[in-house]
Amino acid sequence: MGQSTGGILRRRITISAFLTTTLLTFGGCKADQTEEAAPTPPPESLMVALTPTEYNNTVRDLLGMPTDGDDWPTPASVGSTESTTWPWVFPEEPGIEGFEGQAEGQMPSAYGVEQIQRAASHFGAYTLKSSLFFTCTSWASLSLDEQKACGWDSVERFAQRAWRRSITEEESTRLLDFWEENWLVVVADDAIILTVAGILQSPNFLYRIEHGDTDAQIGDAVPLTDWEMASRLSYFLWDSMPDDALFAAAIEGSLSTQQGVQEQAERMLEDSKAREAVVHFHRQWLGTVDIHKISPTRSAYGPLYGLAADTSLDTSDDLIWPSTLIHVRNSMEIETNLFVEKTLFDGAGTFKALLTDNHGYMSSYTEPLYGDGAKIIAGDTVSWSETDLFDVYGQDFQLTLYPTRFPEDERAGVLTLPSVLALHSYTVHPAPIIRGVFVLEKFACETLGSPPAEAAGTAPPDTLDATATNRERTAEITSPPECAACHDRINPPGFAFENYDAMGGWRDEDNGSPVDATGTLPLQSGVNLTFSNGVELAHQLAETDQVLDCYTLQWLRYALGIHLGADDDGVAEIQESFREKDKVLELLVNIVSSDLFRYLNVGGDE
Repeated sequence: MGQSTGGILRRRITISAFLTTTLLTFGGCKADQTEEAAPTPPPESLMVALTPTEYNNTVRDLLGMPTDGDDWPTPASVGSTESTTWPWVFPEEPGIEGFEGQAEGQMPSAYGVEQIQRAASHFGAYTLKSSLFFTCTSWASLSLDEQKACGWDSVERFAQRAWRRSITEEESTRLLDFWEENWLVVVADDAIILTVAGILQSPNFLYRIEHGDTDAQIGDAVPLTDWEMASRLSYFLWDSMPDDALFAAAIEGSLSTQQGVQEQAERMLEDSKAREAVVHFHRQWLGTVDIHKISPTRSAYGPLYGLAADTSLDTSDDLIWPSTLIHVRNSMEIETNLFVEKTLFDGAGTFKALLTDNHGYMSSYTEPLYGDGAKIIAGDTVSWSETDLFDVYGQDFQLTLYPTRFPEDERAGVLTLPSVLALHSYTVHPAPIIRGVFVLEKFACETLGSPPAEAAGTAPPDTLDATATNRERTAEITSPPECAACHDRINPPGFAFENYDAMGGWRDEDNGSPVDATGTLPLQSGVNLTFSNGVELAHQLAETDQVLDCYTLQWLRYALGIHLGADDDGVAEIQESFREKDKVLELLVNIVSSDLFRYLNVGGDE
């Protein structure tokens, strides 16, 4: 394609730098500009690469393949020798504060570039099985000349969809030359695969390159073109490429207006892909993307599942606890995803409900954590299965999750989900310091910084032979004056969840003593929250302006791919609207309708 993969390594590139180069001429007509005289762009505009999630979803939708990789057809033999069908496993992004898709957190590597090349070859082979790729019918039965003509038409259309815009005359010429070269040296099927693999390695596919409509520039603010807006909307609300309706809106020029963007966003939020994308945001916000890394010890929690605390000397049951944990982790993950989806799309749809609702799902593997108070209620069950681990554990992994009502005095929203609680625990005991930091940083947007070097290794021993309660041991090690300045803020929200053990199971006692989960949380806004347990704290957080504003800010950062500050222009207006209405899906529509989302900032140093 005339562009080396070395170009992929130019990661942090400002929009203003791009404007010093030749701009692409996008096709389609433009709607009349009726913008206000002084739009408020974001403080900076950085180029963002497709995340691993976005890459895989885009390839799936480009090819028109099923959402389950097990349902994909067998690929053509040429170009794909991989055992994995879909999704492709890329190296994880380092991320910023747990979020992928943040420009500053997307660090290229030689291994990552290698995986891009392998993935492109792998998925290129699927074009021959795709119902969307060819512009002709019966490709295999055509004459060689007919195949060449159809192949080029199909490649050109594919490039336009893959690059999410019309292509320029210069790009079309270069692409045609690449196609011709491939056609001359390999058979017809291989020429398709090689050309598509090149398209999938182009920066035009791998990055969301935005130049804006420079003819409509006002000060440092440049509105996105309709094509760019279509992509911004689709990757924010769907984690994937635009659909035909978005492409049509871009051609019509209707995405140049605030009303046109709102109408598309409202339509898109009714699609099942929006459910997946919204859940994906919350998995990153809550950290539950890492749920499969938890490893509670068998000695402490095996008896909950009828297992002896220790393994047999003959090693015959060595795999029983690991295989049990696979069920538990998967159940925790699915329960979290279902809770977020049902609450926001089928329930109250509010942030308050996210933090206070006591309905959800459980399976036989999480039932021991919830206790006798959890009651299965009427509703659809959810089934899950995983057969890939049969060779390791000698069994298929299957789960059935039931809609459940939990005791109101024991469970309240995401903060009391076992997944969230287990992630912020040690292998034996809960970790109140880690839980406290999590609440302050993720829910209150308070920056705590790194602990002092001397704090390393001072946590209470994570053993079964503790001689005091977890709270008493934590309070003792954080009581010195040099620790108190931070821990007077950190400890209270952590202690609030002492009713939950390291697996998120409910407990009334700790080491033979009644659990003390009381406390007062002083927030930077000047508000003091006084509570007797985690449920009360969750209810109070749900009503606190600082917390509502923090949730809004998290969404804004995620949408823009930059670390937006609370004091940046345009933020307060969106926060105020959310505080008044507390409707999460309306918040997303407000974000995409805002100047922050619809404009680029081309000011600053190049």
